[in-house]
Amino acid sequence: MVNIEDFTKYIGLSLHSKGFSVSPLKLQKLLYYTQAWHMVFFGRENTLFVNVPQAWVNGPVYPVIYDAYKDKVSGMCEHLNISDFEEKDVCVGFKVASEKLGLTEQQINLIESVINLYGSKTQNQLILFTHSEQPWAEKREGFRPYEKSTIELSLDTMYSYYKERHDRNRKQKNDGN
Repeated sequence: MVNIEDFTKYIGLSLHSKGFSVSPLKLQKLLYYTQAWHMVFFGRENTLFVNVPQAWVNGPVYPVIYDAYKDKVSGMCEHLNISDFEEKDVCVGFKVASEKLGLTEQQINLIESVINLYGSKTQNQLILFTHSEQPWAEKREGFRPYEKSTIELSLDTMYSYYKERHDRNRKQKNDGN
């Protein structure tokens, strides 16, 4: 497992290096999706980090990362700068962050694929995605739309939901060939 703060820095610098916008809200969604897809490809027991997201109003949120970035910009939708990740040079910072994590080439390839897919989306698109997906929706059941919640999402549901999606997509692809 990796340290979630170090991993967040990696994601932020990777997004910057690709020219994608970076906000605290977008970081939260990318943490969530990388955690979910990592479990799908490397096994349910192989979570990236020990932290579990909570079912907040705007989707899955890791409170420790919320606390780390809430004062860096005036709002969760505002764009973060490279300096918000304690770096001056995105390439150097990205390389250092990558090495610090100690991930395998397979893990890095998967994570970069997730960052490319979801990082190109707007934060509003990412909110809509998470709101329409079972892991967040099941934990928000019974809550009013703007009611606060600290209920944790189920890692088992995250795994099974995205594993089913992956298996369904592979089957459709194979059936189409």
